[in-house]
Amino acid sequence: MSQAPASDFSEPFDAEFLSRLERLHLASRRIFSGRLHALHVSRRLGTGLEFADHRPYAPGDDLRLLDWNLYARGERLYTKLFRQEEDHNLFFLVDCSASMATEKQKWDCARRLAAALAYIGLYEMDRVYLCGFAEGLIMSRRALRGRRAVMEALHALASLRAGGKTDMRRTARDFVGRFGALEGMVLIFSDGMDLEGTPPALDVLFRAGFEVLMLHVITPAEANPSLLGEWRLADPEGGRPHTVHLTRRLLARYRQAFVEHSARLRRHLVSRHGAYVRVSSDTPLEELILRELRAGHLLG
Repeated sequence: MSQAPASDFSEPFDAEFLSRLERLHLASRRIFSGRLHALHVSRRLGTGLEFADHRPYAPGDDLRLLDWNLYARGERLYTKLFRQEEDHNLFFLVDCSASMATEKQKWDCARRLAAALAYIGLYEMDRVYLCGFAEGLIMSRRALRGRRAVMEALHALASLRAGGKTDMRRTARDFVGRFGALEGMVLIFSDGMDLEGTPPALDVLFRAGFEVLMLHVITPAEANPSLLGEWRLADPEGGRPHTVHLTRRLLARYRQAFVEHSARLRRHLVSRHGAYVRVSSDTPLEELILRELRAGHLLG
């Protein structure tokens, strides 16, 4: 089993970038029942800190929440409603299969992106679970919470090694078996090379009640190869090598198939109220975080 070397994650981001991350939060499309107070605001109405709306007074409402200014203007009682601050469960599933290590840039991109989003979650006081997967769930950490856990999260991501085959179906079953009693957002960092297994695996997560976000990490060479002539191609995850003669027509067919694969993944996720972002490994991390993910309304 081939392995990609770990990168130095001891100081992956500078102070200015971290300061900008601290002003962001992951934008959940659902309402989850967090158990502890966190820094971001959910869409559930309750007695939190941020005013949201009014509704007519009903017997049993807390009298401290009555809006006496409205009563003075219209002599009708209204109860003030607030957005309730809650923490969320954030589950990070990082693809550790051999295909992720075909280029070091892709492997590092996936882990650095996971590190940046984990930092946002930890700063927001969410519970962050870090998991690796290949032929199944191969690593999972206890829940991390708070800024003091940042270094532990970075160490966990730095210690990951890429190797072995991808089995998304088994990974999803393992994940639900371990975390199915919880609820929250699952963030998948993968190159999506398990072509047949990924859609049904996503459905397993959706049926278990999770919100799913897939960050499809690819390299420029995977999306737009330029090799011509005779080549011997090997599957990094153990398939038989093949000798092929690459022509411009064959490469054009490959590029079209690649685009269609990405489009199928996007449709599959969006149709189930999940989210999909295609990430090119040559895009600077700051641009990915501060422009592309925010433009896709995945970060607020």
